[in-house]
Amino acid sequence: MVISGIVFLPQMDMNQRKSIAIGGGILLIRFLYSAFFVLIFPSVVRADLPLTIEELLTAQDRYRLEFGLIYANSERRNVDSRFASIQTGANSFVLLPVDVGDERRNSDIFAMTTGFRYGLTDETEVFTRLTGTVDSVRIQDTDGTDSRTSQQLSDLVIGINHEFSGDNDTPALLGFAEISIAENTTIDGSDFVYAKTGQIGFTAYRSIDPVVLALTAGYRYAGTRDINDLSVDPGDLLFINPNVHFAVNNEITLSGGIQWTLTDKDKVAGESIGILNTETDLEFSLGYAPSERTTLNVTALTDVSGDSGAQVGFNLLYKFGDLSTEE
Repeated sequence: MVISGIVFLPQMDMNQRKSIAIGGGILLIRFLYSAFFVLIFPSVVRADLPLTIEELLTAQDRYRLEFGLIYANSERRNVDSRFASIQTGANSFVLLPVDVGDERRNSDIFAMTTGFRYGLTDETEVFTRLTGTVDSVRIQDTDGTDSRTSQQLSDLVIGINHEFSGDNDTPALLGFAEISIAENTTIDGSDFVYAKTGQIGFTAYRSIDPVVLALTAGYRYAGTRDINDLSVDPGDLLFINPNVHFAVNNEITLSGGIQWTLTDKDKVAGESIGILNTETDLEFSLGYAPSERTTLNVTALTDVSGDSGAQVGFNLLYKFGDLSTEE
């Protein structure tokens, strides 16, 4: 949430941009290699040029529209969990109900998110997000092959983001928390449960012009819900996402990182099913700020371990109102 869709805008003249373009690769390797050292001992390295971080939070008494479109493809065998997850943002996940016991399941999933953010103060914003999904699934088991297509409203979320400290003597620290007001629990049709899933986490970053080192981590709790007269407790999720953002110029940022997730076993009628699952993904993204009002971000995730699959997402943030009133 906090870092995804953000463009880091350096303040520099043309000669400085040329120097960065020539030495960008060397700088990126150098800072990747020393990332941990810098985060722990921030006074060791100082940027020669000022770096401003745009649009992390919505300004006070302002609001912004958020729109996202995500495509995910996955290949799963011997499915033993009643829910899968699709990622709709840097720190946002949607629970998707799935069939249990499939020998092989190949699926294409499209998710569309629409949301609003409002700045309570310069350090705090509240947000809401609505997600709908369309999926096409091909199934192969001992009885032959089958396929199905479904579409549904998946969940409605409200949340808050808050900046606890800026990027000064210590790395900046931002926290987030959200709760699913309503979420669908069926593959076909609608059977909503309310306030059963919540998530908390943080993002820490350190800017070293033209690089920003960031770490996002969070925990998603999924409470017990009744599905087809059964008590089902989806597995909780823990995720850790270190990444590096490189400001190419005053409009474009390139980012790369690793995401590690741990998903607990589901419980049905109090009994655990399946196994605890860990997964590692590589993440790449391109941020673009075509205007003061608009920020675009394109992100790709590909599995390194765990279930086979890949995901591509597009996110747009648009700022409303008179920009001249902002500092």
